[in-house]
Amino acid sequence: MDRLIRAAGRCALAFLLVLGVVALLPRSLRDAVPNAVIGGAVLLLVGVSSSRRMARRPR
Repeated sequence: MDRLIRAAGRCALAFLLVLGVVALLPRSLRDAVPNAVIGGAVLLLVGVSSSRRMARRPR
């Protein structure tokens, strides 16, 4: 259960991070970026953070 809560927290953090970056873009560029690209960026961030955690040796 603890792993599930941590994974959900990482997903939420990645989502908010991507939304913050998109909010900083100029309006014309923001309108040109498809929603699928934003979702893909969130999945990429979560995947990278998860794979980095899996690569560590257990304590």
